[in-house]
Amino acid sequence: MIRIFLFILALALAAAGLTALLSVEGNVDIRFGQWAYNASATATLIAGALAILLLIVVVLMLSYFMRLPTKLKAMRKERERHRGVVALTRGLEAVAAGDATDAQRHARSANRHLEEPGLTRLLTAQAAQLAGDYETAERTFAEMLDAPETEFLGLRGLYLQAIQAGDRHAATEYAERAFKLRPNARWAYDSVYQLSVERGAWSEARSALKLAAKNGLEEGDHVKRREAALITARAYAADAAGDADQALSDAKDAVKLAPDFPPAATLAARLEAARGHRGRAAKLLETAWEARPHPALRQAYLSLYGDLKPAERTARLMTLAEKVPDNPLSRQIEAEHQIALGNYDRAKTMIEPMLTEHPTARVFRLMAAAVRGLYGDQAAEPWLERAAEAPSEPVPGADGEFHFTTDGWRRLVREFGDHHRLAPPPLEDVNASMSREEIFLLAAPPGDQPVTPEEVPVEPVTAPENRTASETGDDEEAAWAAAAVKPSAEADKAAEAATPEASTGDDDPVKPDGDTATPASDSDPAADADQASEGEATSTDETREKSAT
Repeated sequence: MIRIFLFILALALAAAGLTALLSVEGNVDIRFGQWAYNASATATLIAGALAILLLIVVVLMLSYFMRLPTKLKAMRKERERHRGVVALTRGLEAVAAGDATDAQRHARSANRHLEEPGLTRLLTAQAAQLAGDYETAERTFAEMLDAPETEFLGLRGLYLQAIQAGDRHAATEYAERAFKLRPNARWAYDSVYQLSVERGAWSEARSALKLAAKNGLEEGDHVKRREAALITARAYAADAAGDADQALSDAKDAVKLAPDFPPAATLAARLEAARGHRGRAAKLLETAWEARPHPALRQAYLSLYGDLKPAERTARLMTLAEKVPDNPLSRQIEAEHQIALGNYDRAKTMIEPMLTEHPTARVFRLMAAAVRGLYGDQAAEPWLERAAEAPSEPVPGADGEFHFTTDGWRRLVREFGDHHRLAPPPLEDVNASMSREEIFLLAAPPGDQPVTPEEVPVEPVTAPENRTASETGDDEEAAWAAAAVKPSAEADKAAEAATPEASTGDDDPVKPDGDTATPASDSDPAADADQASEGEATSTDETREKSAT
């Protein structure tokens, strides 16, 4: 900048001198000591102009030669840089092609020609990885952390190294650091979230999820489902640690995010009930049932009213059934209530359609209770046998509890968050459905003198199907469960009294087609029922014989 100023100043002075010469008439006489100059003004003007031009040329030439070494050096560096960039490009192509030898050769060439390590370290590390030299790769990636422009790439490289080495702790640290550096990096978020869920760090996974949603990496309904599942897992952990306040707060937050997540509602209801807030607990369960009926909600609702009689408890359950009347679980509750009231025939009529719609073990047990109330213990035995072979409720928490291990919660978080379900569908669909003919034959009265409801004191099934009644901690449920499996002495006497009359054939019941039943044989009832279900009975007499038996 100073040189430019001086150059302009010199030109200005020269122009001023030439202008002054133009105003001079005659000769120019200049004396300096003994030196004297005397010439015409015109000649002096021309000589001055030539002198200035010569001075400019000399100055430019001197400047050029003075800068020539620097230019030559810069040209040499440019050629080196060009060679380095070419080597870097070809090295990256070799990495993409999987040629470790060529990649390493070009990496060395790039390091030699380029004096910018930030451009060559990535190629060096990738070439080392490709060649199996993990120590060099790790050292190079670590060196990349020193430069801000390569720190993120270095963290990703170290993360991949740690994952390959099985070092989950180090991988988590690198991923978290990269996610803080670049919150909009998809791989960093996925790594932090998945690794946090994998090791049960529910709070860290939730923080990563919220930050990703803030930066636009996650959006949609699954964000709330994931957050609700993570909060619920943390709530159960707090409950197990004895921190009931934190557990209740987390559970209620999860219910707000996902009302159709049964684990959150059951925990919140249990903790509210423990504080004496039964109304709040009931409201939580009713809202959750309306969003998604689940066996655990039914069991939790029963537990709220453990101080009531069985019939009154099932009457309370009808509040749930009325929320979603068409749901199979709601229809089971209604049938259970009818059994508790002693309306066995009505309960049997309600249960029969369920037997054709993928029935579970609980449906068969309800049918056994209804049939026992009508005809005695012998008629209920085939239904109990089918209950033992039928599938249980195909959902987690069917026993009323959601106390899973970390691995179980990990699967539940992923299934509910990603697929809006509590478990993946079974690989094999076990279908225990019955045809209407099978139901008619198996549920037919064993004789013409059925046992009255007063003779068979049967209580409704309230214990969850995957737990024994004693495990529920409810004496009334234990009494009913025992009654559902083993008949009373009065029922035995009634069955014995009815059997001789049925075997004589007197006053036999009339079949739908008008035929009269034949006397009962000594064949096994279960075997006869199986033969009837397989369609092997061909004659009317054989069919009536099975019904009578």
